[in-house]
Amino acid sequence: MLLEVFIIQEGSSLLLLSHSFTKKKYKIDGNLFSGLISALSMFTTELEIGDIKHFQTGELRVLITTYKNIIFVGLVDDDPHSEFIEISLKNIREEFLKEYSQEIENWSGKISIFEDFRKKIDEIVYTEFSKYFIEKDFPKNVISVVRKIQSKFESKYLKFIGKETGIARAETQSSFKSLKKQIRRELSLFSINNVSSTNEQELQIDIPMCPICRGIKTPEFSCKFLEGFIEGYIEKSLSLGSIQVRETKCIAHGDEHCRFITNLN
Repeated sequence: MLLEVFIIQEGSSLLLLSHSFTKKKYKIDGNLFSGLISALSMFTTELEIGDIKHFQTGELRVLITTYKNIIFVGLVDDDPHSEFIEISLKNIREEFLKEYSQEIENWSGKISIFEDFRKKIDEIVYTEFSKYFIEKDFPKNVISVVRKIQSKFESKYLKFIGKETGIARAETQSSFKSLKKQIRRELSLFSINNVSSTNEQELQIDIPMCPICRGIKTPEFSCKFLEGFIEGYIEKSLSLGSIQVRETKCIAHGDEHCRFITNLN
C-alpha cells in the first residue's frame, strides 16, 4: 500500500510537500530524506535506469520518479500491487506539473502554495484504489479489502473509497421506486439488507449482519465505506447533487443492526 508521498525540488533538495495516507505516521526527517532522495535520483537518472526507480529499506520500499527537476517519491509497504502504486504516482506527477508548472518557473520560495494539492493527491490515490482493489471483480473483494484497510485509513478516506465505488456501480434510475429495488439488489451482493421509506425524500437502510463491522467493538460508528457507497450510488442513480448519508446505528457500537438514513432534499 502507498503510505506516504513526497514532492521534492531536485538540486536544492527542498521538500515541497509530503502527504500521508494512513493513521500510522513514520518518523522521517523530511529535510534529510529529501537530500538522500535527490542524490539518488540524480545518480539513477545519469545511469538512465527506467521511469520509476525503487529501492528497499527494511520493511519499506521507496519509489522515485523525476520530471522537470521535480522528484516524486512514494513510500510503500512491502506490497505486491505495484501497478496501482505506479499509476497513482505517475498521475500525481502529471497533475502536479499541470497545476504548478508556471509557479515553479517563477517561484518565490513560498512552500505554502502547494498545500491545496493535498486534496488532489487524495482524489487520485483513493480513486485508483477503488478501481484497482474493489470495483474490479466486484463484489468478490469488497469485504476483505475494506476490513483490511479500515484500521489503517482515516474514516474520511474510507467514505471516499465507498463513494467512488457506489458511483461506479450505479445506473440511472427513472423513479424512487426503482432506486429502492436496485440499491437493495446491489447491497445484497455482499450483505443482507432491508430498504424502506415513509416518503420519497428519505430512505432507510438496515443491515442486520453487517460484514464491514462484524467482530469490531468501538464507541464510534465504523461503517464509513457503506455510508460512502450508498451516498455515491444514490447521487449517480438519481442524477442528484451532493446528498448526505448518516449511519445512525452500528453493530460495532452495540446496536442490533447498522442503519443508514438518507435525506434526498
